[in-house]
Amino acid sequence: MEFTPPFAGQDGSYRPGRRRLSAAMLEAEAELTQEPADYPARREVLGLLKSLRGALPVSAAAANTLIVMIEHTRAEDWTAMETPFVYAHNETLLNWTGVSLATLRRHIRELADARFLVAQDGRNGQRGKRWQGTESQRTGFNLASLRHRWHDLVALSRSETRRREELSFLRQEIASLNEQVRLLSDALDQPMIMAEARRLMRLRLMTSEPAKLHALHGQMATYLVALQAIQAQQETTVDNLASAAPETPNLRPMGAQNETHYTDTKNNLSLKNVVSVAACSRNRIEAMRREPLDDPGENPRLGRESALRGFKGTAQFYLGICKALREICPTATPSAEQLIDAAEYLSGQIGVSYHAWVQGCGVLGRLQAAIAVIIMASRLERQAVIHARDAYFRALVERGAQNALFLDRSLYALRDVRNREELAIGTLVETRVAADMGSTTIQGRRH
Repeated sequence: MEFTPPFAGQDGSYRPGRRRLSAAMLEAEAELTQEPADYPARREVLGLLKSLRGALPVSAAAANTLIVMIEHTRAEDWTAMETPFVYAHNETLLNWTGVSLATLRRHIRELADARFLVAQDGRNGQRGKRWQGTESQRTGFNLASLRHRWHDLVALSRSETRRREELSFLRQEIASLNEQVRLLSDALDQPMIMAEARRLMRLRLMTSEPAKLHALHGQMATYLVALQAIQAQQETTVDNLASAAPETPNLRPMGAQNETHYTDTKNNLSLKNVVSVAACSRNRIEAMRREPLDDPGENPRLGRESALRGFKGTAQFYLGICKALREICPTATPSAEQLIDAAEYLSGQIGVSYHAWVQGCGVLGRLQAAIAVIIMASRLERQAVIHARDAYFRALVERGAQNALFLDRSLYALRDVRNREELAIGTLVETRVAADMGSTTIQGRRH
């Protein structure tokens, strides 16, 4: 919608009525007359924006407002022949987002400056209540600008994925160095270095910038080098002390004048019973390792392999029982690796530490550790109380190591809960439809 600028500022912006349009808003408005780069579906746009929450050039609250506005559009409006448009009064937008009017205006300003939407005001460019006019007088928020930002958002998603992989790699490397530093500090009695290593381990979880994690990795490596130097110095000192010990002087051999030399001990080796097992001990140990166990329940690998007890769940099943996982996954049909990566990100949100997650992956495997996190998140969504969540996850891992973890029982229970929820929602919808039809019939009879 074109406006006649009453005056123009030095930055190229002008004020039509009460809304002040910036140069970025004018560029976004001009882009609407051009062919967009792509026509993504509403599901794809929502999945990409939810995965980039916190990495967009707007605040997280403004991104949530944009996501809510997209959710209230129709899926067919995102096709090539339609335009995604939001017709809503300010009161309706406030009910959708749950924020104040000043906060809503600030969010709209951020999104418009980032060229994520174009605000088309009413008569004379005034704010106030939005109204739905004719095709040439549409008033509201035009979301077609997201089609022009699509390639930029995809590139940002790829860079964000690489950044998260780098963060995960650096945190794991710092944890590996910390294990060596902890063992050496304990052996060499260096409590100060051990305390500094613990501090670096805490900082690595609170840091989301690769440059800072590189610095933490360098500090941890420096502590490891210092401990190795102390260990080498102590070993050199011990060797010097051993070499400085007085040696036993060489004695003159006994001659015939010394007569026979007698001792109180009886060195008759023929009387000792020597059992020669050392030569074949390695072979006997290897043979014992290859022998099958009499009781299959004593196999330590059985717990890691059968925690699901044959339960086979698809990606749609896990997305259905856990709404938080659905918001993190980049697509509606994620692969197994994407599901595991989303569960790893979800573990940090529900309070499971990265060290506990690594231990769970080592004991249960990445897939079963991810399913355990999904079960915890599903229970939390259904108002379950888990006080020490990190300790709770570690307890699950310990039960898995002892062949006492039954994930299939929890999954069956969550499936039944989901079926009951869907049945209740369907019954409520049918009741409302019947009530609406009844009210329509009564009004028709009155007329």
